[in-house]
Amino acid sequence: MAESIKSVEKLLQILNCFSLDKREWSIKELHEETGLNKSTIYRLLSTLEKHGYMEQNPVNQKYYLGFRFFHLGSIVQNSLDLRQAALPVMKRLAEETKETIELNIIDQNQRICIDKVDSPETVRNFVRVGERNSLHLGASGKILLAHLDRETQRAILQKYGLDEERQRQILQELDKIQQDGYAVTRGERVPGSFAIAVPIRDHTGQVVAGLTMAGPIQRLSDALLNDTIGKVKQAGLEISERLGYMRSSAGGVRHE
Repeated sequence: MAESIKSVEKLLQILNCFSLDKREWSIKELHEETGLNKSTIYRLLSTLEKHGYMEQNPVNQKYYLGFRFFHLGSIVQNSLDLRQAALPVMKRLAEETKETIELNIIDQNQRICIDKVDSPETVRNFVRVGERNSLHLGASGKILLAHLDRETQRAILQKYGLDEERQRQILQELDKIQQDGYAVTRGERVPGSFAIAVPIRDHTGQVVAGLTMAGPIQRLSDALLNDTIGKVKQAGLEISERLGYMRSSAGGVRHE
């Protein structure tokens, strides 16, 4: 374990040498800059090159960052863009409704919270940024699962070990959620709590995240339900528009 950590530290030393001012490095230059053994540098660079994280200039034999880093950077940038677009709307919705507001995405077949605004009330839902949960329980997960294609939905539900009848029930519910444009659950994942979730779309019309309002069940009366759903849907649409979404660009997912 200690040796693995040392290798990672050496790798980071090498990667930290790359910058906008100096994008290409030779093994000799990296050796002089870091003090690492040339054979170690070559081994680490070769490993990075094998997996697409490093490329070698055939003219001068120097190394530069590969396309895989661009891919990872795009993921980070998209996440930052999403959070920056969503946060002002989330804050306003939390102030207006006095409930906790969450921003969730799918990661490795799970729902993960990437941002939140807490309710100002003493009794409220507690959510941790980075918290992971299953997609098939609660409105936050179901709104994301509902906008995947049927094959992916089935594959995810099977991984949860659900029997065929339960899968069929959930798939029917997901179809309705997708059609309605929102999901509402009461006490499904967290006893005593409600959740209302809506999709967030990017400029292509694809669902990239879910916006959720959550709080104690007693604060969501039937009389307030439709009005509250409307507020969450409007907030989700506003965030989507901040990401470049136009209503005419939306495309539904066909379930076959």
